[in-house]
Amino acid sequence: MAEDLTRLKIESSDQDKARKGANLLEHAVTLEHGGVFVTQADGQILASELPPSLLRAMRSILTALAETGEVLLLRSDPEISAEKAAEILGISRPLVYQRMDSGKLPFRLVGRHRRVLVNDVMTLKRIEDRRRGLADALGVDTDKPTGPATKAGTSSEPSSSRAFRSSDIDQLVLGTTNAPYRRTMSSTDLVARITSRDWQNWIAHVATFFTEVRPELILEFARRHDIPIQDLAGSYRSMKSATGESNPALENALERLA
Repeated sequence: MAEDLTRLKIESSDQDKARKGANLLEHAVTLEHGGVFVTQADGQILASELPPSLLRAMRSILTALAETGEVLLLRSDPEISAEKAAEILGISRPLVYQRMDSGKLPFRLVGRHRRVLVNDVMTLKRIEDRRRGLADALGVDTDKPTGPATKAGTSSEPSSSRAFRSSDIDQLVLGTTNAPYRRTMSSTDLVARITSRDWQNWIAHVATFFTEVRPELILEFARRHDIPIQDLAGSYRSMKSATGESNPALENALERLA
């Protein structure tokens, strides 16, 4: 039986050959008749005509290998195991279970084993890839406050951090805050909840914001939305008292800015 997930990897020296093969197939799929041939050790040529659909599939694989040197082939089965989900997401199995338990990755039990839909895994992967990309780019610029401040907007920062649009910061923050839930809040909603400490029906979202978003992004979100550090810290303490959840790294950052 074929594996649910197959990892294909080539040497970096072969990526150019994969690119040439993809370019060749780019032309082949437009022909009425196309195929492949191989030459055996004894010089005999074996040829096989292939339909355009197969040639397109081969071209896609070669294109991916040319770009990254690696590709994952996933069967179209609707459900896969937690182990396979971990391989697709590029994280450990315990972290996959954590995302399941938090509601970010829906699952069902088959006996004692968890099974997840491929579509749900790929949706989560797109969200986390986008979040990782922005977080990595922002990490260097926003991770080191340069001095105390009374408002989020008064701390100095490298100019490269200012190059990021507020919409990028909001998307990154809200991607984490809203991910576990069907009902989503906007940046305006989140700012209002933080500054008023009136949670209403948003306590779960606010707790996720304070405990799962990276501290430097919380501070950057507050700075861009003119939330004073005192209000941010007070809101965090209220959330901690109401839910029992905490974020020691954020507490340390708030203490430095107090």
